[in-house]
Parts: sequence; structure tokens; C-alpha cells
Amino acid sequence: MPRKKIKLHPEKSTYFWQYLFAILLIPLAGLGFFLLYRIKVKREQTVYTIYDDSINVQSKEYSENIDLVNISNITINQSRLDHKFNIGTLRIHTASKIVKLEGLKNPNSITNLILKAAEAERARLAKSKEIKKKEPEAPPGTLDKIDYLTGLWQQGILSDEDFQKEKKYFES
Repeated sequence: MPRKKIKLHPEKSTYFWQYLFAILLIPLAGLGFFLLYRIKVKREQTVYTIYDDSINVQSKEYSENIDLVNISNITINQSRLDHKFNIGTLRIHTASKIVKLEGLKNPNSITNLILKAAEAERARLAKSKEIKKKEPEAPPGTLDKIDYLTGLWQQGILSDEDFQKEKKYFES
């Protein structure tokens, strides 16, 4: 079954102040156009991919992967302007690090989805560990003893009646 994934980019409104500053610098030798281009490239190169079992944060500078199982908490940071645009920065807390996902639309719903997916992944892993911890079908050494009895019976040392009688002790 293919992995489900959701790709997200920071919203344009995240860079509101940077856009405003760049627009104000346009009359100054076109420096504003260069800044507008840099903001656009930064936004397009920042990708947050949420999978069934992990989150991948990728930008031009770095790439980071977080397993959902390791997520302990998610906090949302929003300024008044961010709140007005309904965007926010998610801070994903694990035992060893904090990863920021900046400029996401509907941060509360994304947080809830990630936390539900993390719980589901923890439950899936716990269930798979329970399956692996099944008790053996026969006590240790039972199969070896049956093999030994079978060998004696095949060599003719044990009669059919004795073999069946001894075998009953190990098959129950």
C-alpha cells in the first residue's frame, strides 16, 4: 500500500513584512525586485511533507525527518497578524529536538491531525509488538523430544503402541 502524504508550503502572508519591505525598496535601484525574488524562492523551496509515520521538513539549507512516534507535544505560535490571516508556526517537540513548521494555514487543525496520526502510529507499533510477543505453541524442548521419539520409532526400537503412548504426553 502506498504511503499517504500531504505536502505543505508556507503561506505568502507569512512573509507579509518582508514583502512590504521589499516593495518599499523597489525605487532604490531595483533592490526590492531582488528581495521579492528571494522571498518567492525561499517560500517555494520550503516543503513540509507529512507521511503516515513521519514528517519531513525540507528547505534549501537543510532537510530533517521526524518520526511521528517520537512527537511529545506541538505548540502553535501566532502573532496578531498571523491570527488575522489564520496562519501560524508549529513547534513540534520530541525528546531531543524542536522543529519549526512556519507559516501554515489552519494551524489548529494541522496540529490535531498530526497528534491523531502520532497516536495511531504509537498504537500500531504497540499492536505489532504484542503480535511478536506471542507465546510459543509448544513448551521449549517438546519438539526435540518428539523428534527423538520419532527417530526411535523409525529405527524399530519403539513399537507403534509405545510410540503413540509416549507421543500423547508431548502433544497436549
